[in-house]
Parts: sequence; C-alpha cells; structure tokens
Amino acid sequence: MKMADQPDSIDSDSAKKSNSKQLFLSLLFIFIVLVTGFSFITSSAFSVGDIIIDGNKYLTPEEIYQIAGVPEKINIFRLNTKEIQTRLLKDLRISEANVLRNFPSTITINVVERKPIAYVACDYGFVEVDKTGLILAAYKSVKNINVPMITGITLHNLYVGDKVDNMVMINVLEYLAYLDESSINQMSEVNATTADQLIAYTNSSVQVKIGNNERLAEKAKLTQEFLGELKKTKLPIEYIDLNFASPFIKFKK
Repeated sequence: MKMADQPDSIDSDSAKKSNSKQLFLSLLFIFIVLVTGFSFITSSAFSVGDIIIDGNKYLTPEEIYQIAGVPEKINIFRLNTKEIQTRLLKDLRISEANVLRNFPSTITINVVERKPIAYVACDYGFVEVDKTGLILAAYKSVKNINVPMITGITLHNLYVGDKVDNMVMINVLEYLAYLDESSINQMSEVNATTADQLIAYTNSSVQVKIGNNERLAEKAKLTQEFLGELKKTKLPIEYIDLNFASPFIKFKK
C-alpha cells in the first residue's frame, strides 16, 4: 500500500516546483516592468521643456519665471508644484497662483495679479501701490509706466508690504479706484502738491482739475465720460474743471 502512494507524492513535489517557478517568473516580470517604467519616467522624455504662463498682465513672463524658480532641467515628476505655488504667493503682486503638470514636459502657471494703480516716489526710488495703498513692489527707476505717477508726494520709511498712510495720497488712490482700467491707462500723472488742488494729466497732456477730496466718485465718473469723448474729438482741449456742478471745459486758443 505504501508503494502505491509514491506517484502522488512525486506529482505534489512537481506541482510545488512548478508553482515556485511561476511565482519567480511573475516577480521577475513585475520587477522588469517597474525598472523599465521608472527608467522611462525619469528619462529626458519627461524633462520640463515648456513653461506656459497664463493670467499675467502687469508681471512679465521673465519676472514670473524668476519668482517661481523652476529649474532649467528637472524631471516633471520630481517637480514640486506646491513649492512653486508657495514662492509665487509670497510675492505681493500675485494674489492667486496655480501650477499644473501637462505631460510629458509642460508646466502651466496660472496667476491672478493684484492690480497696481499708481507709482509714487520714495526714499530709495519708486513704489507701486494698489487701490488700498498696499505697496506691491519697489524700483530704483521706472521705465515702462502703465499706470499714473503720483507727483508732489514722496513716501518715507515705507517698504514692500507696508500700507500708505498719507491722507492726500489716500484721496488720490480713492479717486483712481473709481476709474475703470481704460481710463487709468489714459492717465499719465496725478499731481498732489496741494491737497485741495489735485490735478490729473492725460497721456495727451490735458489737465483734469479734480480739486479737493469731495465728490470723488462723481468726479471719477465725469472723468471717465470726458476721457471717452476725448478719444473722439479733434478739438484742442487745455483742461476740464470738475470743481463745478457742471464741468467746465477750456479749449486751447
């Protein structure tokens, strides 16, 4: 009877060996797939090649590249998008930022900027401010001016991240905040040498006499209407005075 059981034992050993071999081959296959996959995703095929910047208007792509600090050569899988987002949000000129991977080699950076509304002189050059008086950036000199320069005021001991507390300037910012973007782009300067005689200048050197800080919302609305008409007229205008209930326009002789 014992001799009759021997073939079953041999079959069992063969089955175990076959299963072990299949397990080994399966593990070897999985290992090869993992190594091949790892080698592929860490290859140059997934190196960051293009960076797309979206949503910027005031910051240049070069400035955003510098703030983001994306390495020139790095694998897209190893890129820490959260770190890039954090660096972007540390810049006061950016209120929102989102960094996305677009495989195989593109990074998209979406930003929402804080809107600069004016420049003003300071101890060390010029600062850029938003409508709330928050200082967004500082420059030794200003080359490309796309918002008005506030003249007649020099800020002292204020730096990026600080808020302006000069009441005359706050009045100017309030007036500018009521204007739409198109109107602001037509303004080159707001002179605030005298608190009750604020004067704005258009890009074509037409004076807009704002006067004191009363009725600023109404004066801003009249300014927008005037600037809209200014684009259409060919008549030489010297200034518009908004201090009266009905604005007075003086033409050049």
